[in-house]
Amino acid sequence: QSIDQIDDNALITYNGKTLVDGSKMAKGVATKTSLTNQSLHETTKGTTRIVDLMNRNGINLNIQTTDTLTISYVIQGRTYTSSMQVKDNLTLTTALDNAAETFTENSPAMESAKNARDSAIATADADKAAAIAQADADYIAATTGADVTYNQAIVDANGTSVSYNSVDTTLGEALAQSAADMANASRLLGIAQTQRQAYIDANGGTAQAISDADSLFGPAITTQTAAYNNASTQNAAFQSTLDTATANAQADKDAAYAQAEADQAAAYAQAEADWSAAVESAIQTYHDSLGDIFPYDSLVESTNVVGKDAAGDTVYTANRENAITIKSMTEGLKYQISGLTFSVSDSKGQIKKSVNAVLDNFTETVRAFNKSNDNAINLQVGTKANQTIRIGLTDMRSEALGLKASTGETISVATQKNANAAVNVLDNAIQKALDQQTDIGAVQARLEMTSANLTLSSQNVQASESTIRDADMAKEMTEFTKNNVLLQAAQSMLAQANQSSSSVLSLLQ
Repeated sequence: QSIDQIDDNALITYNGKTLVDGSKMAKGVATKTSLTNQSLHETTKGTTRIVDLMNRNGINLNIQTTDTLTISYVIQGRTYTSSMQVKDNLTLTTALDNAAETFTENSPAMESAKNARDSAIATADADKAAAIAQADADYIAATTGADVTYNQAIVDANGTSVSYNSVDTTLGEALAQSAADMANASRLLGIAQTQRQAYIDANGGTAQAISDADSLFGPAITTQTAAYNNASTQNAAFQSTLDTATANAQADKDAAYAQAEADQAAAYAQAEADWSAAVESAIQTYHDSLGDIFPYDSLVESTNVVGKDAAGDTVYTANRENAITIKSMTEGLKYQISGLTFSVSDSKGQIKKSVNAVLDNFTETVRAFNKSNDNAINLQVGTKANQTIRIGLTDMRSEALGLKASTGETISVATQKNANAAVNVLDNAIQKALDQQTDIGAVQARLEMTSANLTLSSQNVQASESTIRDADMAKEMTEFTKNNVLLQAAQSMLAQANQSSSSVLSLLQ
C-alpha cells in the first residue's frame, strides 16, 4: 500500500500535467546503477581476498575463514540472496560471481560459462602453485650450490702451497704444524722456566743461584721463546691468509643467497601477476559470454571514476580518491540494482557489526535512467528572449525508485534476509526522493527570487512614474506662478498709467 501511495503521489497532476512520472525529464542517455564504497582501502579491487580486506586506514577487517558472507541485492523488486563460507582464496569478484548465480539460476548458458571460468581459474591456481614450487626449488638449488661453493673455497684455501720453516707444505698443514710447534715450544718453555725457578729456590735464592740457574736453563728458555715467536708469527700470517679467503668465500656466498632470494621474490611476484591476469581474463570471458543476463559487473577495480551520468559526463568519487564501484551490467531502470547488502557473521551466527559497517557502506553514485528525449520544463521569467529557467524532473514512481518491478512485484520483507536487504533499497529510494526534492527546492528558490525581483522592479517603475509625475506638477506650478506674477505686474502698470492720465486732466482744469 505504501508503494501504491508513492505511485499515486508521482502521478498527481498540476494544471493538467503530470510532473514527476518521468515525462518531464531532460535529454539524457541511458545510465547504469553505480554503487561505490569509499570505506574500504583504496587499493581494494576484485582480486583482493576477502580475508585481506582493509578499512580506509589500512587496518585489516579481521574476516576469518570460519565466517559466513551473505550478499543480497534487489533487481525489479525481487531480492536475491547468497551465503557462502569465507575460504582462504575467496576473492571479492568470486564472491560477487557466486551471488550472481541466484539471478541466473537454471540457465544453461550460465552453467557452461561458469564451468569454463572455474576451469580457467583452476588452471591459473595450478600454474601459480607450480611457479611457486619451481621458485622454491630454484632457491634451494641456488643456496645449496652457494654452500657447496663456499665449502670448496675453504678447502681450496687450506690446500694452497706455502713454506713453513723453509719446508713447502699446504696452508692447512702449515697452520696445524705451526700451532703444534707453538704448543710444544710453550710447553718446553714452561718446563725450563719451572726448572730454573726450582733451582733458584733449592739454592737459597742467592744471586749466585740465579746466575747459575740462568747458565743452566737460560739457553733452553731463549731457544723455546724464539721457537714460539717464530711459530706464532708464521701461524698468524697463515691464519690471516685463510681468514681473507674465508671472508671472500663468505661474501660470495652472501651474494649468492641475496640473488637467490631476489630471484625467488621476483618469481613469486610474477606468479602472482600471471595468476591475477589469468583470473581476470577468465572472469572477463565469463562476463562477456553472458551479457545482460548477468546482474552486475563483478570486475571491480580501484579507481576514482564511478561511471557516466545521463548527460554523458564522467562522474568521480567525491574526494577524487580511488574506491571500488559495482555497476549494473546493462543500462536502464529494468536492470538497476536497487540495493546491495553485504553481511558477515561469525561461526556462531553473530553479526560482525564493525566489519559490516565498512564492507556494507555502498552508496549510489550514479542513478539508473532510461534514455530520455528533451522534455524539460522551460519557464519564461523575463521580458527578453531566452530569459528562462529550465528544469528536468526525474521519475519518482516506485519502479524508478527500485521498490517495484514492471510486472507489479514489490520488494519483500517476509524474511530476515529480505528485510535486511530492503533497508538499503529504502535508503536509496529516500535519497533519490531527497535529491529530487533538492532540485525542485533549488528551482523554487530561483522562481521566488525572480518573482521578488520582478515585484521589486514593478515597484521601482511605479516609484519612478510617481517621481516623474511629481516633477511635471512642480513645473506647471512654477509656470502658473510666473504667469500670475506677470499678470499682477501688468495690472499694476495699467493702474499707474490710468492714474497718470487723471493727473494731466486735473492740470487742464
